[in-house]
Amino acid sequence: MLGYIRTDAKELRLREHESYRALYCGLCRRMGKCTGQCSRFSLSYDFVFLAALRYSFGREIPEIEKRRCPVHPLRPRPMAKPSEALTYCAHASALLTYHKCRDDCRDERGGRRLRGYLARGFFRPAYRKAKKALPELDLAIRESLSALSDYENTPDAVPSADRPAALFGELMATVFSYGLSPSDARVAAAMGRAVGHWIYLVDAADDLVEDQKKGRFNPLLLLFENSPTSEDLERVKLSLTGQLMRGEQALLLMDSFATPEIKEIIYNIFYLGLPSCAERVLEKAEKQLSQEKRDP
Repeated sequence: MLGYIRTDAKELRLREHESYRALYCGLCRRMGKCTGQCSRFSLSYDFVFLAALRYSFGREIPEIEKRRCPVHPLRPRPMAKPSEALTYCAHASALLTYHKCRDDCRDERGGRRLRGYLARGFFRPAYRKAKKALPELDLAIRESLSALSDYENTPDAVPSADRPAALFGELMATVFSYGLSPSDARVAAAMGRAVGHWIYLVDAADDLVEDQKKGRFNPLLLLFENSPTSEDLERVKLSLTGQLMRGEQALLLMDSFATPEIKEIIYNIFYLGLPSCAERVLEKAEKQLSQEKRDP
């Protein structure tokens, strides 16, 4: 479900791009140290965004150094040094990855379920380390995903895309705000709630046609009675825009940022990266629906 939060790279200036890459590489290295080398395979840009926010909420300034890594051994690359923000993101990533694999084992069928079982075993050592470090967050994620799974597997569930999206939003609100001061936690939770809701809807739109073909649960298919149209996708677009506006309200309440570069990275993601991603996903879905109509 993750993998949709990215910058619009062409709009980043050089120092901002270098800062973004330094957070990415620093998080990758921190994951290896905190949760084991296998956990680095789950690295995604979503958690770089979370790291940028956690640096800002924690009033940490990332320290950058040049280091070599196994993937790029010839030239040293800028990397953020170990920090509370990166440590937290490494553990949160391991928890979310493992619980997503557990859900795939329970809810998916065929190849997806098999991949879930294999991935669950692969990431279990990382999960155990993360659970030991953040047991309360592990419990919160487990309970949130269980509530979401119960809704998705209820045969007579009320047709709605916002209900399950709101459940995922609450999960992300917890991940964004965990361990922060009360005032920062309120802002971070509001941002996580909006971003999580947005992620769930984008993911549903991205899988719309494939889920329709394979008979898998998709809240948009449930809402649109298994016959989505271009007009329905416009309704999804409006809902996605509304969630970004909610996220923007939280963003405007942030009273400080770790560095000017991190501020620009966060703003780039909110105002350019997320809208561009939604546009691409909805355009793809519309093309696939048009193709299905031409070739029933």
